Amino acid sequence: MKPWTWLRIGAGLQALGAVLHTIASMDSPSRGPAEQAVFAAMQSFRFPIAGVIRSHWDFYQGYELCITVVFAILAVLIWQLSNLSREEPRHAVPLITTILVAEILLSAVSWEYFFAGPGGMSLLIAACLVAALATLRRRDQPTLASSRAAKAG
Repeated sequence: MKPWTWLRIGAGLQALGAVLHTIASMDSPSRGPAEQAVFAAMQSFRFPIAGVIRSHWDFYQGYELCITVVFAILAVLIWQLSNLSREEPRHAVPLITTILVAEILLSAVSWEYFFAGPGGMSLLIAACLVAALATLRRRDQPTLASSRAAKAG
């Protein structure tokens, strides 16, 4: 497959992750008394921080929304990199590598603190990025060889 195909698959998976995270964040299953007590405590305990009054619940909700934004932006960036990989493959490589590192770190955090769903999704996206990088490097080999030969000759 071509590198941009791998990147578009990765972008699609990242977009799906953003949608699923958003749906899961909005889901309010019926909670037992213990969980209701924790959430009530998070909502009721308010404290001053940086000139405003917030609760632990505010931070919890804010981080949920931040992750949705990050996932959506990553999806757009990966899609844009699919276009860049066609036009300027050498310029795409460091950016793809940076997002690959981010996906690996997101996967590690997800497996440690959450559950298999987000960790597995990040690993799938990372695999697409690795495949794109490998394909880009294979496609770039003739260019590198000819430029080395031109310098040597």
